[in-house]
Amino acid sequence: MHGINTNFIKNLSIDENIRQIVDEIDIKILEVLERNARTKYVKIAEAVGLTEGAVRRRIKGLIEQSVIKRFTIETTVKLEGMVLVKTESTRTREATASISKIANRVFETSGDYDVAALIQAYTIDELNYKIDEIRRLPVVLSTNTLIKLKE
Repeated sequence: MHGINTNFIKNLSIDENIRQIVDEIDIKILEVLERNARTKYVKIAEAVGLTEGAVRRRIKGLIEQSVIKRFTIETTVKLEGMVLVKTESTRTREATASISKIANRVFETSGDYDVAALIQAYTIDELNYKIDEIRRLPVVLSTNTLIKLKE
């Protein structure tokens, strides 16, 4: 694929069915939005060689197909923690769904823990609050929390 960052394609967190409906232009649009989710449709159109209306329709389609889940900002947070969660093996998906309402990112894992949740916060109180929210979930059997000290 000429001019496209193929590593970006590999790193898209979408399933194979969705990946089949995303074409080269959609990927270029996603790359622009990944760099800056506030990029104006006109600027995206210039970057991908389409009209503003065509870009608007493509982005609407990507949202409807759940390729784009949300538009967000990335800030410099002061604190990050990883909460490792044990749950009953039959309830891992339920745990992941519940935890995703609290944490910034959630991953199903293999090994001693079933779920890993990345939590970002500006204060230690906010971080502790989120950790406690996860611990109180009925699907959570136990947790182990790691706090990032430095990059």
